[in-house]
Amino acid sequence: MTVRYWISILIQLMLFQPVMLYARPPEISPRVVLWAWERRENLLFLEGSGIEAAFYAGTIIFDRDSTVLRPRLNPLVAPEGLPLTAVFRLENMQSGPPSGVQAEEAVLIISGMCSGRKLYGVQIDYDSRISERGFYAALLRDLRKKMPPGFRLSITALASWSHMGSFIDDLEVDEAVPMLFRMGPDGALVRKGFAGGSFMKASRCSGVVGISLDEPLPAPEYLRNRKIYIFSPHSWTPEIFGDALLKIRRHMNGEDLP
Repeated sequence: MTVRYWISILIQLMLFQPVMLYARPPEISPRVVLWAWERRENLLFLEGSGIEAAFYAGTIIFDRDSTVLRPRLNPLVAPEGLPLTAVFRLENMQSGPPSGVQAEEAVLIISGMCSGRKLYGVQIDYDSRISERGFYAALLRDLRKKMPPGFRLSITALASWSHMGSFIDDLEVDEAVPMLFRMGPDGALVRKGFAGGSFMKASRCSGVVGISLDEPLPAPEYLRNRKIYIFSPHSWTPEIFGDALLKIRRHMNGEDLP
């Protein structure tokens, strides 16, 4: 591994050490998780709310047989006790699947950055191609072995992966979050609840869903009785958070429908 790799690891540890001071969230239902992406984020307004946050921790890039970490550069401020999940984006710039060595290097990066910190869990964001699914399954399996008991392992999932019988049900993860946004032409079917009887029936995504505030919400039946991950195109504020909760609750109750 290169000197640049180890320098990036040290920078990452210094950036996140002050905010990783929390344990498991209280049991509340329904649960909401805020995705805090790569920008300045101040989540102090969530203190005592019981809300969770999943923050972008960095991107791991597979390119020309190398494994490179691009760490988070923007500050994240969170209250002590806020349940946090570290999110790692994976990007494959190679023509074929990453190698087994690259999988080991990625696991080492992720587990090393999470070790010794009271994280609630880690989430992997990877748009795996069909040819990469074997690699992805092996990476998640090895990452699970590195995680302490009770540590949650989550992944994001394309909407098309959420159908009953999907390959994600064979992955060693606790949950797969269907991202019901940026779906292209299929988005209209999902918003109207016409995506088919097997949609959202994969067992790994039976209790979770992901939405974005800059797109119309999916049909209410895809939100009810699920933990809802929320993406905002802007930094979170108390006002954006409050408006988002109101919008979701009204939508789930059918109050915004004709």
